Amino acid sequence: MPALLQALLSYAPDVLVLTEHRHNAASTLLRKGLSAAGLRHQTASYDSPRVNHLLVASRHPLVAAPELCLAFDPQRLLTVRVDGLRLVAAHLPNLRAKLPHWEALLRLASSGRRTPTVYMGDFNTGHSLRDVEDGPFPFTASEQMQALMDRGWVDAWRQLNPRTREFTWFSHRRRGFRLDHAFLSPACVPRLRAACFDHAVRERAATDHSALIVDLHG
Repeated sequence: MPALLQALLSYAPDVLVLTEHRHNAASTLLRKGLSAAGLRHQTASYDSPRVNHLLVASRHPLVAAPELCLAFDPQRLLTVRVDGLRLVAAHLPNLRAKLPHWEALLRLASSGRRTPTVYMGDFNTGHSLRDVEDGPFPFTASEQMQALMDRGWVDAWRQLNPRTREFTWFSHRRRGFRLDHAFLSPACVPRLRAACFDHAVRERAATDHSALIVDLHG
């Protein structure tokens, strides 16, 4: 936990999304460390020491803003409003279990195109060719991810790295996948300044996923 906290604070984030948080002694230390560093506005999607859920921490006041279409699985979908932005933190399940989550995200996307919105987290989904190492992979929900972008939403990292291949998680067979994304609504796209991955935090085993850092102006 100290290594993870050090890595998170090194990014000097205004808003932080953690996708596999649990309420236990270790996470209490993490949350206290974030608060001491200025990320004192915090909300979690669940309250359990045994179940993974989402945590959003911010330097600015944030308000939980539940969306009806996402209410069926609040552990994996957490909506907040912070500094004029609607943020949906996401940690989607594997295989076909994620399809209802994607359909709910698409419904919300259709109704909020003019609202500055970011979907960010671990989607367990990618493009079958560009987001996998060593050949094609039949990601479940690739079609839904493409449908989101067909509606004008932008994959922040891919927008700025159209020909690059980077991977944020590796299977036990050491095959790389890009599973972690930030999708920006059409109203939010003009605010995009930078997007990158920090693979060192994964390579040092502070976490099993690379960190995704997105810089929005205004």
